[in-house]
Amino acid sequence: MLRSWLAHGQEGVPSTADDSRTLALHVLAFAAFQKSYPFKSWVNENYPDRPTTYRDSLAIILKNVLIILVLPVKAFEIPFLPAKWARVGWAVTEFRRYMLTQLTEEKQLVAEGKQGSGNLISNLLRASDESTQPGQDSRQAEAARGLKPLTQDEILGNVFVFNFAGHDTTAISLGYSMLLMVAHPGVQDWVAEELNHYLPSDDRQSWKYDDVFPKLKRTLAVLLETLRLYNPLPGIPKYTGDQPQSLHANGRDIKIPKDTLVVPNLMALHTHPRYWGEDSLTWRPSRWIETSSPTTTLLHIPTSSRLRNESIMTPPRGSFIAWSEGMRNCPGKKFAQVEFVATMAAVFRDHKAQPAVRHGETLIEARMRVLHVVKNSTVELLLQMRDPDSVAVTWGRR
Repeated sequence: MLRSWLAHGQEGVPSTADDSRTLALHVLAFAAFQKSYPFKSWVNENYPDRPTTYRDSLAIILKNVLIILVLPVKAFEIPFLPAKWARVGWAVTEFRRYMLTQLTEEKQLVAEGKQGSGNLISNLLRASDESTQPGQDSRQAEAARGLKPLTQDEILGNVFVFNFAGHDTTAISLGYSMLLMVAHPGVQDWVAEELNHYLPSDDRQSWKYDDVFPKLKRTLAVLLETLRLYNPLPGIPKYTGDQPQSLHANGRDIKIPKDTLVVPNLMALHTHPRYWGEDSLTWRPSRWIETSSPTTTLLHIPTSSRLRNESIMTPPRGSFIAWSEGMRNCPGKKFAQVEFVATMAAVFRDHKAQPAVRHGETLIEARMRVLHVVKNSTVELLLQMRDPDSVAVTWGRR
């Protein structure tokens, strides 16, 4: 992706957000199904009218998920559909065919007592069959242990949820963060200082998770601050279930009836001055970093000492719930964090970005224009920038 961006030179690349989405799709394809694809910038990407690969099918599905949720599957089988809808129908059909093929192959491996491929379907299938003992079928296992194996449709449904939840939220966060970094060169330098200290080797194969990820606190702070202000989810639904629930707030107890849907307002919570200060509407990743050294001495101590003394700030409980909170928080939280930090490390360790300046525009004005594009967002199932492609970004080495 970075090589593709560098090739655009001073004219800049206008597809930062879309390319971030493509990258997130490739990461998911490899992590979930061990499928690897060459990167092509969205500027040069042309998906076929009849997609034949998992990647192409999923890309079309995720881009048109709202249509798919609203219309029944058979609606896409109607003759003389608009070309775009027909393409979506082919993508749905191919995606299901691909998943069914994978499921059949994994079932065969299980039946033969062989080790599975280790992909998402394999793990779901094997987790579903853990309650089944040799000589038992699924119903016997269910009766013996009170556990109900997943049906084929449930496995496929879970695969889609993992694909949707694991892709779009991370892709959107990457897109926002990239443009916010473009608008804030000081944050780029701040993050690069950390990356160059902890990642001195150019050999990326040596960047081991256990050694490196816990140390890249500034890089993680960029994600936390982006999610604070631009969380893809406008709210996280909660449900009281079959029992009323008590809530203590503002010095009084509130009884919430049973069978009630409650949706906390993430934007109000994540920007409340009580928790985030008077600049709560400002994107400032450094707010997440605490240091054990007095502020007055920070400029006089070595970089290594300053970085070692830094830690991620823990906000007051309940004031930051980007991945929800409690027993039902997001299972993909750590995966998203690692993917984000690895991407930022690969991009900003040795390179910097700035907006392509238009005729008659200063660089400062160009950066303000980027911020305007970021703030000009809307909710289409998830939070999205209205016109991210209006910003062209130039990349170069530090």
